[in-house]
Amino acid sequence: MDLFRITYASYLALSSDVEEQMARGGVLVRVDGVSALAFDAPVQLEIVLPDGTARLQHAKVLQVLTGLGVAVTIDAPLVEELRQVAALGSGVGGKPTRHERIDPHAPPVDRLRAAATTLPPFERPRPSTAPPLEQASNAQKVHMAMHGNRDERNAILRDKNRSLHQYVLKNPQLGTDDVLEIAKSATTAPDMLRTISERKEWFQRPQIALGLARNPKTPADIAVRALEFVPMDALRLMAKGAGVLPHVAQAARKKIIPT
Repeated sequence: MDLFRITYASYLALSSDVEEQMARGGVLVRVDGVSALAFDAPVQLEIVLPDGTARLQHAKVLQVLTGLGVAVTIDAPLVEELRQVAALGSGVGGKPTRHERIDPHAPPVDRLRAAATTLPPFERPRPSTAPPLEQASNAQKVHMAMHGNRDERNAILRDKNRSLHQYVLKNPQLGTDDVLEIAKSATTAPDMLRTISERKEWFQRPQIALGLARNPKTPADIAVRALEFVPMDALRLMAKGAGVLPHVAQAARKKIIPT
């Protein structure tokens, strides 16, 4: 029986997959060589959490997506458990989520060793060649914002010169988790939050939309528009005024109980 593993380095990435995929009864495992799998074929799915613990369940093939991977079922009780785990977790992982097709006959230790030795080069941390931030010129800081790693980008976001912050959003290495942290932060300037809203691939993600709607710095029109993409359970809480400004709560109530 085929065994598929998804390893999450970040609770934010886990939360995103829970709300965008698993809540609908399935999850996409991004691996190659699955074209021979048939619909409803039995498989095993292992979810590895950022703390290293794992959840294993029997699953079935929902669909083989050429060039993308295979969608498999996931049980509702496990989805709810993962939702709660993601809500309690914190921190952003330094590596992307890893998707694997595992040899089910290999001993567990050998599987882990194989995974550790086959990580693609881009997942390995690269040393920074940038000067210390306090010694950098404005031009160097702009370069760090647009091309630096996560630590360098976060350092720029803490810089007192707020005109530098916008350049971080132009960094091609910026991931969804990074954007979510910026969208949620009450120290983020309104113009940055507006820039995030102008990128559909960010704005239409449920967790980012939720972060924008809850952030008191988000311009009112953007916070209200973000409700279009907020998950229904979160929308109900917001309609009660939980953690949002009055105009957002009012808009959430209108979406739940249309006039």
